[in-house]
Amino acid sequence: MANILLIGLGDLGSLIAREAMQQGITVYAMRRQSKSPAGVHLIQHDATAPWPILSDRIAGSAGISDLILCVAPDNRTDDAYRQAYLEIAAQAREWLRQQPQPVHLWLVSSTSVYGQQQGEWVNEDSPRLPERGTAKILVKAEDFWLQSGLPCTMLRPAGLYGPGRDMLLRVARTGQKIVETQPVYTNRIEISDCARAIVHLLLRRQQGRKTASAYNLTDLSSARYRDVIQFLQQQLDINATTEQIVQRGSKRVSARRLQQTGFNWQYPDFKTGYLSML
Repeated sequence: MANILLIGLGDLGSLIAREAMQQGITVYAMRRQSKSPAGVHLIQHDATAPWPILSDRIAGSAGISDLILCVAPDNRTDDAYRQAYLEIAAQAREWLRQQPQPVHLWLVSSTSVYGQQQGEWVNEDSPRLPERGTAKILVKAEDFWLQSGLPCTMLRPAGLYGPGRDMLLRVARTGQKIVETQPVYTNRIEISDCARAIVHLLLRRQQGRKTASAYNLTDLSSARYRDVIQFLQQQLDINATTEQIVQRGSKRVSARRLQQTGFNWQYPDFKTGYLSML
């Protein structure tokens, strides 16, 4: 089994590392902080600066087969996104060019690259026409890799939820009844399923299976926002007493391409995922 290099060890990155190690993969990881999951070969370094030579730190002669960029921006500003997705990309490309053998690049992007707002279904071939500045930076980062001539795959997670990621639970606890002026859809994936999906795709590639240029990482049930909040309030025994009008555009994200690879969700819809949390 080849080695992988993971840039970023936040919530999702740490889960990817643990899942990869469970599958017998040796994980090297780069981050600024000194903490890492047990078993990870940590390289403490700021990935926006030129990367150190790693050949003397990698055991055996296999080298690195896959590089995963999974860096969460420090905040939601355009500058933070440029640093996380563009500055690190420049250093990563320079490092990739120095490798003696091809390394497959995986960029953890987001379904926010799709700008559709009328409840349409989108898949990996849908136009990427985002309106927000941060999402435009993600598109720029994706194009940086897709046009690089290097082997690469864009990974586009939907909204992550799970332990420590309880935004919709907090909304439900406000006791407000959601009223939509038009259908508002929410696309989500439980965070451990997201990590499992990424390692699943990585293993398929290492086994010689065809790898697409992009995958949406979402569950099998795009749902109405009001239905999710109402379900959570029922589980929490909360009586919604005041109305909150929600008026915004949304889209429905297809997971068909991921499903066709044979991936099995532990939490195929929001109900199974949130019941596990509760």
